Amino acid sequence: MHTDLLVTGFGPFPRVKVNPTTMLAHAVAQRLRRSGLSVRSLVLETSYCAGLPELIRDIETSRPRALLMLGIAARARHVRVELFARGRSSILHPDASGRTPAKIGARGSAGLPSRTRGRAPVALAQLRRHAVVSRLSPPAGRYLCDASYATALRHPATARRPVLFVHVPWPRPAAGVRPAARVAGFRPRIGQLARALAAIGRELAIRGR
Repeated sequence: MHTDLLVTGFGPFPRVKVNPTTMLAHAVAQRLRRSGLSVRSLVLETSYCAGLPELIRDIETSRPRALLMLGIAARARHVRVELFARGRSSILHPDASGRTPAKIGARGSAGLPSRTRGRAPVALAQLRRHAVVSRLSPPAGRYLCDASYATALRHPATARRPVLFVHVPWPRPAAGVRPAARVAGFRPRIGQLARALAAIGRELAIRGR
């Protein structure tokens, strides 16, 4: 049986003890289930030897018609809608287990295009409709985000399905939480992000049917 949409986020990793995409993946899935879609949320371990196999297993089990993948870009000043994956990882940045593979995936610098069939601009429009500062971004970096994106794009079960990766900046602190410093104006609220990402997820799910 197919799932309409798989929404993925990541767990903690070095220098990021609480990954906001954990909460976002669950929040987006919950919103879309209320609209009648069959949606799974999956939080991946930020590890090459555990997170990527976990993603493959879930794709093969749930057979999603579309994927919306989320990652944190801690230094970003806007949401990034990723246009393609390199399928390579840097040896300079260890994963949550401390490992740093020299290379992940296929060779070639051209990368793997996102299977959105023109949905990246639509995703950008949805983010801006919700007043979220956002841009298109080539490519998805050199870390687990890019590796997972490449894995999903290459998998035979999603070969003809819409797959999109979105990087988010740090969101604003929750109501009632006193920030340690002044909060930058570009940082979106978690609810605002969840609404915008749910709208993107709905578009991908409909396209994948």
